[in-house]
Amino acid sequence: MPTIKLAVIASATLAELWPEEAVRPDLLEANTWIPPEEIRLFRGFFPERPLLLHGGNLLGSPLTVAQGSELRALVEHTGTPWLSAHTSLWPWQVLQEVRQRGRQPTALDLGEHLEQFFTRVRSLREATGVPVLLENVPGLPGLERDPESDPETIAAVLEATGCSFLLDLSYAQTAANNWGYDPRAYLEQLPLSRVVELHLSAPRRLEDGRLVDAHEPLRETDYLLLDWLLQRTTPQVVTLEYSREPRALLEQVVRLKEEVRG
Repeated sequence: MPTIKLAVIASATLAELWPEEAVRPDLLEANTWIPPEEIRLFRGFFPERPLLLHGGNLLGSPLTVAQGSELRALVEHTGTPWLSAHTSLWPWQVLQEVRQRGRQPTALDLGEHLEQFFTRVRSLREATGVPVLLENVPGLPGLERDPESDPETIAAVLEATGCSFLLDLSYAQTAANNWGYDPRAYLEQLPLSRVVELHLSAPRRLEDGRLVDAHEPLRETDYLLLDWLLQRTTPQVVTLEYSREPRALLEQVVRLKEEVRG
């Protein structure tokens, strides 16, 4: 079985803990919007290893020539093997118009916007010269069954773009709650064979019963869900997305080293 690498999101908390050997993962992941000096700092922690790049909502709007050049330089500087970004299919204007008509949006409401998303993915791939990983989304506020988090839509978009999958476990739990599924039942419907990277953090449950992505510390239920998932898919990288309390970060990294590396 291939070795799974453990990554941690780059943060001031991680930098503070860096002298402790136990907190050091195999890789670091940075967001594309952090200042250049922070990129240089974290690149220096592991100068012989790539720094993974996550673009968040990078695909929410067309890429300008200047943005493309900046991203290409960042990709070359970090040596990242891929660039990950959210699967942002729904222009906000489309959602607002559909809601005003008093119904749930469907794929039929996307129209030309879906092709525009495919174009943005192609442009990002061409501009940076590396593969693009598409990340699942948690569902939109106020929508119980947001088509963007529909497992069939996720699978179809990955197939149409030829992209591999960044599976965010907190997002998946949030989406499963919105769809009325058990998290395992929801995950089983996702294209697990395309998973290259996992993002890990815990969601928060609100008083009304909804789950929201909150980058909370992992709980025992999250570790059990991770164990279950790793029996069904073998990502290249598992990334912890937590950056707040130092002791909680250290405890999670130590636990994940055991979980991921066996």
